[in-house]
Amino acid sequence: MCFNDKKCACWISLHSLGIKSEGCIKDSEWLNSIQIPCSQSLFNQALFVNTGSVKLHHISTESHGSFGSIDLGLYETTNGIKKEVYIKRPLIPGKSLLYEACVQKLVGEHLEIMGFPTGAPKIVAIFKLLDGSICFAMEQIEDAVTLSELLGECSKDDISEIVVDCLLQVCGMVWYLEIVLGINHRDLKPSNFLVYTHPPEVKTIQIDTELIDIHSKYTICFIDFGFSCVGSPETHISELTLSSVYNPSDPCPKDGRDIFLFLAFLFMEFHTKLPLDLVKLFDKWLHLSDIHMPNYIRKHGIKSKNMIYFYAGLPKMKFPLTYPEKVMKDLLKIGLTH
Repeated sequence: MCFNDKKCACWISLHSLGIKSEGCIKDSEWLNSIQIPCSQSLFNQALFVNTGSVKLHHISTESHGSFGSIDLGLYETTNGIKKEVYIKRPLIPGKSLLYEACVQKLVGEHLEIMGFPTGAPKIVAIFKLLDGSICFAMEQIEDAVTLSELLGECSKDDISEIVVDCLLQVCGMVWYLEIVLGINHRDLKPSNFLVYTHPPEVKTIQIDTELIDIHSKYTICFIDFGFSCVGSPETHISELTLSSVYNPSDPCPKDGRDIFLFLAFLFMEFHTKLPLDLVKLFDKWLHLSDIHMPNYIRKHGIKSKNMIYFYAGLPKMKFPLTYPEKVMKDLLKIGLTH
């Protein structure tokens, strides 16, 4: 938390979005004080934003989830910017996605500093609709697909490279978010990652004092921060929680939890497609103190989803085998990195 004139890593500014406010994302008083204006047209309600400098037109609804919808929109500014963006709206009118937008903005800015310029889609607008809903618009990641789609369509010959490259990037990102910002995503799964393919390039992954370079043609992007929490890396006490799915007293950050979720959901979808060397690692990583999760997943398939969330949310559950630094060392040990 920021005190007096000392700003912590969780300080963000909303000035670039036309909102004259800045503060610490862990400060509930500041978050509650943010005033989001409504400029939606009464006569053309597809015009979500209509200020002197920005217009945002609703084009179509792309998908519906349990907690909100993703729309396609057209973002225009008087500076000549004109581009299609994604808009996230709450499912229930009058609900606010302000906190989620702030978390995504903070994560994106920090991951860019760490060498991941598309670590999270850039927020371009936070706005209020006539029904009281607070929504946000974000840039598209060009030519990206979800990791779930990529793994579902790839051959068995390619899956090992994709999984290892993406897992190493996830480890580096999650380590930074947990240790520096005190953030857990709490819903890391293949469908909540975007991946785009490009010519091979060197990526430097940092975890603690360890630096490794990989040559990869895949870059990942975190999406959907609706379950996330922000807490203290020292005390593991949550100071901001965005979802009622997890108990408000759920420790945050919980070390190893995000990597566990990512691995468990990936294994649930694709364990029959993984090569034996990776299967052996998943068997090790997902073995909890009172349940061998891979065997449970093999038996129950997609019905394992609720059990995965259940164990991720147990207050006293530990995930020592899925700390980012341990997963990276396991991959290095058996020579799966390149």
